[in-house]
Amino acid sequence: MILSCGLVREGLVFPVDIDIDDKKTVGHLKEIIAAKLSKRLKRNLIDVRLFLAKTAKEDETMGEDAKVRSDWLPDDETLDAVLQSRDVSSYMEMRSSWKLAKPSLFGPNMSLGEDVIHVLVVVPEPDPLIVEQPIMAHQNLERAAKRQKVEEAPDIWMAALQEERVDTLPLDREGLQAHLERKLLVKIPITPRLSQLVTLHDTARKCSDIISKLFEPCEAFSVETGSIVGAVVKPITSGSESATEDTYHHLWDSLIATVLRQVSSGNFRRNSNASTSIRLYRPDICFYCANQNVCVFRGEEKSSGEMEVPLKELYEKLIWRYDDAPYVFGYAAVGFQVCLVAIRKDSTTSRGAKAEVINHYDLSELKGRLSFLLALLNMLTLFRPVVELIQPFSTPDYGIIRRSNGVSICFAEDGVIKEYPSNMPSREIINNLKKLHAQMKEHSVPNVVTLVKANLKKRHVLLSPIGIAAPPSDVKQLVTVLRDILTALVALHKLKLMHRDLRWENVLKYRQDHDQWFLIDFDEGASAPTTLGAMHLDPMSHAPEIASSHSVKVDIWGVGYLLRTATVPNQPHQLDAIREQCLQKSPSKRPTAASLLKAVQKLMVTLA
Repeated sequence: MILSCGLVREGLVFPVDIDIDDKKTVGHLKEIIAAKLSKRLKRNLIDVRLFLAKTAKEDETMGEDAKVRSDWLPDDETLDAVLQSRDVSSYMEMRSSWKLAKPSLFGPNMSLGEDVIHVLVVVPEPDPLIVEQPIMAHQNLERAAKRQKVEEAPDIWMAALQEERVDTLPLDREGLQAHLERKLLVKIPITPRLSQLVTLHDTARKCSDIISKLFEPCEAFSVETGSIVGAVVKPITSGSESATEDTYHHLWDSLIATVLRQVSSGNFRRNSNASTSIRLYRPDICFYCANQNVCVFRGEEKSSGEMEVPLKELYEKLIWRYDDAPYVFGYAAVGFQVCLVAIRKDSTTSRGAKAEVINHYDLSELKGRLSFLLALLNMLTLFRPVVELIQPFSTPDYGIIRRSNGVSICFAEDGVIKEYPSNMPSREIINNLKKLHAQMKEHSVPNVVTLVKANLKKRHVLLSPIGIAAPPSDVKQLVTVLRDILTALVALHKLKLMHRDLRWENVLKYRQDHDQWFLIDFDEGASAPTTLGAMHLDPMSHAPEIASSHSVKVDIWGVGYLLRTATVPNQPHQLDAIREQCLQKSPSKRPTAASLLKAVQKLMVTLA
C-alpha cells in the first residue's frame, strides 16, 4: 500500500510504500518515515509524530438527516494552508501501538482515494539543550565532506561483527556472560550531539562503563547506525498495565529483530498463532543466520506474567536436533523484562533440551537497553560458529513451503501442517488420507509418514515426523534407499494399496537415523486395482498406464523412475538391470516389490 504523506513545516509531500497486515503497527510506519526523512533532511531522526489526515464533514446529500463522514485531506490549497500554519490540532494523532489495519486507519475496506494526503508528519524540533559548538566555514565544509563519506560508506562496525571469527565457543554460563559483556572490537560511531542525548537520558549516571564498550566519538554516522542507536536511547514504547502482547511488538522488534537484520546478513520471521487449533508450536520470533535454515535464535514473548512461562516455552516445546552444537540461542520477554538464553541439549528431558538464562535486562531503563544491545551484538558473533556445527536443514526451521498447486507445507517442531487451497477437493483428499493411513497404522506398514490429525473444516492435516530432503549421494546410500522404499511397498501392496507418486520429492531421510528413509505424500494413494485413471499426474514422471486402469505395478515403475533420476554416479550393473525391469512398458513384465527387495538385499551384501 502506498500512502501519501505531508511534512508539516517543510511543505514536503512524499510517498511511503508499506505492506499492511494484521501485525504492522503505527510504530512500524514511524520507523520507515523516520529513516526516509533522515536521508532527505540530513538529520538523524529518532522519532516522528503522525496524524491521520482525515477531516469530518456533513454529507450534504442527506439533507436534514445529514450524517458525518470523513474525507482525506485534498492535495490542494487546503493542504498548503495546513503545512504552512503548522496547526494539526484538528487531526487525530496515531499512537505507536495502534494496528495499521484497524478499520479507522487503513483497514482492508478503506478507500485511499486520489490526489489526497493520508498522513501528516511532524518532526520534533531539535532539543534546545543540545547545542553544537560554533565552527568556521572551512570546518563546516570539512565536516560535511567527512559526513558524506561516512554516510556513503558501509558501516565498518557492522562489517566487523559479521566478519569476526570466534574459533572457540564459550561452553559454560560464565564464559557466555563474559563474551556478551566484552567491549566491541570495532565500536559504534556516535556524534557529539547523540552523545549528549545519551548523557541527558542517563540521569542516574549508571551507563558510562557500557557506553565506553559500545561507542566511540565520530563526526557522523549512517542512517542505519542512527536508527539503531536512536531506538535504544529513545525507544517508542507503549507499555501499561493493560498492554497486550501486540503493544510491545514494536519495542521488541526495534531492539531485537530489526537490530539483527540490519547488523547481520540474516533474516527473521515473526510467527502467528494461526495453527494453535492443532497445537502447532512455532516460536514468536525465529532468526536465521545468513542463508542457513537453522533457527539459531528464537524468542518467546508475553505482555505480562511470570518470566518462567516464556522460558519454559523455549525448551519444553522444542525437540533437540542440532547435532554437535553446544547450544542455540533465544530470549524470553515479559513486557520490558528480557532474558537472553542458551538452549542446550539435555537427554533427561522429554524434548531433549533445557534453557539456561545467561543474563536478565530491564528495557524500561537506558542502562538495561544499552547492556542488552552490547550483549545482542556480541551474541551475534557466536551464531555462525554454532550453525556450522549443525547438519544443514533442507527446509527452514518452522518455515513454509508453497507448492505450485497451491498446497502450503508448514514446519513445526515434530510435525508438518499440510493445508489445501479452496480450489482443491480437500474433503475428498483428506478423507482418502484418513482411510489409507488407518489401514497402514493397523498393519504397521514401515517407513511411511504418519497422519496425526486431520481437520476437514480448515482443510489441513498434521503429519509426522519431519524428514530431511537428502537424496542419496553414493551407491551405498542409493541401495539403502531402495531397501527402505521397497520394504514399505511390500507391505502396502500386500494390503492392495499403492502410493502412485514415487519421486525423490516424496522420499525423505529420518532425522534420528542417518541411514534410513521413508515415504511421504500419500495424496495420490489409492486401493488397487482401480479403473479410474489419474489424468492430472504428469505422464513424464509416472507409469504409462496411470491415466487409465492400473494396479500396484505403477509403483514398480516409480522405483525405476527413482533410479533413472538419481544423481549417483558409477551405478553398478545390477542397478541398471533393476531399472530396466521396472521401466518395462507392460505392467505384467515388471517384477514385484518382494522380488526386487530380495535382489536389493543381495546387492547390499556384496557392497558391505
